[in-house]
Amino acid sequence: MKLIALLSVLFLFNSCGNNKKVVLTTHKEVIILADGLEEKDGDVSVVISNHSNLNLKDDTIGAIYPVIASGNNIVVSFKYEEKSPEGTADGDYSETLHFEIPQNTTVLNLMDKELNNVKLLYGKQCFCRGEAGYYEVKKGTIKIVKTESDMYFDISFNIDETSAKLVRVAQYIKL
Repeated sequence: MKLIALLSVLFLFNSCGNNKKVVLTTHKEVIILADGLEEKDGDVSVVISNHSNLNLKDDTIGAIYPVIASGNNIVVSFKYEEKSPEGTADGDYSETLHFEIPQNTTVLNLMDKELNNVKLLYGKQCFCRGEAGYYEVKKGTIKIVKTESDMYFDISFNIDETSAKLVRVAQYIKL
């Protein structure tokens, strides 16, 4: 019961004064697109990897990418995906967020440089030259409330290196 009350307060606090567009809202998720973008039907998926670590690797041109490996933490992978119209080649679009938290996390609030503590990583997958790829999130906030059976995370972020459709993701998950 305490978790539900806390989640309600967090949601209400973070919703005040927000003029961004809400794309998907249920009692379990809130996804907000940047100003000026139209609502789209997007698919959302979340993968929780227990006993894992999020490793950031470099490819041959120096770009980073995530690798989920066996470890002692929990890795959360969130994906927002828009399918292209039928008959369109290379029109799919997706954005991902990856982060890692210790197994024993109960409450976590991080901002800006502190986001390094959870290795918050944004990915953009599309046919958009010079913009697709993975980026370390350096500006934003992440709030996490976790119990043995539930997790709530609320991420607001900004990426200077590329445009992003997502600006905020809040998700409630049964573990």
